[in-house]
Amino acid sequence: MASLACMRGCAIAPRVAVDPVLAARRRTCARRPARPEPVAATAERRVREPASGEDRRNTISLMAATAALTLAPGHPADAAEFLPEIVASFNLATFTPQVFWFAMILAPRNPVVKTVMGSWLPVLIASGIHFYVDYVGFNQPGALEEAAKFGAVFDPTIAPWDWANGAVTGPLLGFQSMLENPNFVTEEWAHVLAWDLFVGRWMWLDAIERDVPFLWACLLTTNFTGPPGLLQYFVVCLLSGKGLPPAGASSSSSSSSSSSGPSALPPMDPPAAGEPDAGALVTRLWDSCAVTGRLCWSARDIVAACAENVEWEDLSFSSKPIVGRAAVFAHLAARQRRDEACGSRLVVERACDGRTAAGFTWHRSNDGGDVGLRGTTFVEVDGDGRVVYVREIAEPLFKPGGGTARLLRAVAKPPAAPPAPLGDARRQPASASDLVAYLWLEVQGAADFRAEAARYFDKDIVYQDLNFDLPFVGLEHVASFLEEFDIPGLTFVPDRISDGEESCCFTWEVDLGVEGAARVKGVSFYECESIPGMIERRGEDGVVSQVKGKEVRVTYVRDIPESTLKPPPLQALAAAIKPDLRTFKPLLREQQAVAESCSVNAMACRTSTGDMRPDDKKLRG
Repeated sequence: MASLACMRGCAIAPRVAVDPVLAARRRTCARRPARPEPVAATAERRVREPASGEDRRNTISLMAATAALTLAPGHPADAAEFLPEIVASFNLATFTPQVFWFAMILAPRNPVVKTVMGSWLPVLIASGIHFYVDYVGFNQPGALEEAAKFGAVFDPTIAPWDWANGAVTGPLLGFQSMLENPNFVTEEWAHVLAWDLFVGRWMWLDAIERDVPFLWACLLTTNFTGPPGLLQYFVVCLLSGKGLPPAGASSSSSSSSSSSGPSALPPMDPPAAGEPDAGALVTRLWDSCAVTGRLCWSARDIVAACAENVEWEDLSFSSKPIVGRAAVFAHLAARQRRDEACGSRLVVERACDGRTAAGFTWHRSNDGGDVGLRGTTFVEVDGDGRVVYVREIAEPLFKPGGGTARLLRAVAKPPAAPPAPLGDARRQPASASDLVAYLWLEVQGAADFRAEAARYFDKDIVYQDLNFDLPFVGLEHVASFLEEFDIPGLTFVPDRISDGEESCCFTWEVDLGVEGAARVKGVSFYECESIPGMIERRGEDGVVSQVKGKEVRVTYVRDIPESTLKPPPLQALAAAIKPDLRTFKPLLREQQAVAESCSVNAMACRTSTGDMRPDDKKLRG
């Protein structure tokens, strides 16, 4: 195949043996010279001579052969050795696919091109040409004898490993002998071009659907050399942030063509009876393995619970939200098919309560119970209890650690005036969501922000910033982490905050204080506990007093920022290698990660910047 593929860019024709039928036909011609003349010259001479009936018939046959061979490469002396039907089909197989290649390269989004290439017509035409070549070849005398040579290519009695000693192996000789037959050359050529067109059309369909750049270059390479073009397309997909094409056989273009069956958009659920309950909805849709089976979620169930104008931000897929139930269903259905195909499941770790908004942390797993890619999802509902907004982010596989803070410190623009102390603005939050709003909307930016925030962190807090390999455990190390990211000019701007009592999930953006600078988006999850005791209350007169109540303390945090590339290249590569976990190897369970972090901190291996020493690197997830 490879030897034939290289003939595409060259005007080369193999030397072929004399077909017995054509040889007999040439022997019937009168006054044949010892050395055969070119077919065209013979025909021209016979036209000038007085022709008998037999001669006229031979002349017409030879003229037809000459006309069929005008585009055939090679020496004219060899032209008579080809059958006219083979020559015609060779040219047809060579030039017909080029029409479709040029259409995909020059006008990939043209409506006519989409109609033609979106159908099976181009592939069927190429396959039909190949079938015609087989038909002509197998109807020639001696076709079975030539086909028997193919067995030598796979003959187990001929040692294929003699190439190591510089010998020409039997399989190679068997294939080479077949290339002496023009019928086989044409069949293999049509074979190669038909499959290349099939692959090129698949690349075109995927690129149009996912807006993959540099399609024209990949198509050119595929047309010229075949498989290297496919590899080039995969590299372009990864480097452009589009990720590898879906491994499944389905695509949105094919699945969306039917308005019934599994791909049909499910109807909306009726409005919620009474008050909306986002926390209960999250549990029903994502944490109900007993109902939905191994996968633990269903695209149909989720979309049925969505409002018509739902916005879905999958920040591991794209920076632009997916808008509308139909688009969200197509996105989730494709994900569900991939997860079912590889046996991946979504395991909910922590879920927060909330009436109008909720969220949960999760990780991927498989039948073996391994921990894979981790992430967080935020869900907001409307007055009818239907999902109107979702943001989900998976962790980055490349952990920059303390490098993130150094980068932010380098680009952030400090404020003109130094921050003022908090003063009388202190108050006692009453719930997890109230605590988040207090810290990030009221206290952030004050000179004593870190000290005030530390008041509400439990002494055994687990802070999981997924830009780091290991979590920060204990108030001391969390305080050092907060100090590292307390950068003048940098502001975490909460966007949507759930209204949970015991836990809170919220979305945010990072404002660098630089006009026009892009804002990095993220999701955080806070889990709290209420501790009975004496708390401060400020009266209407401004007097602070100690009263009995419950003090809210943060026991667990997970922060995840979005990646600048969508999808992240390492995630895309991991998904191709281990699609069930989406990581290159299983990650540490939370209990193990906490224990490893405590061990590392006890040995003073972690510095205040969050960087790891060489003996800590072995602990990478």
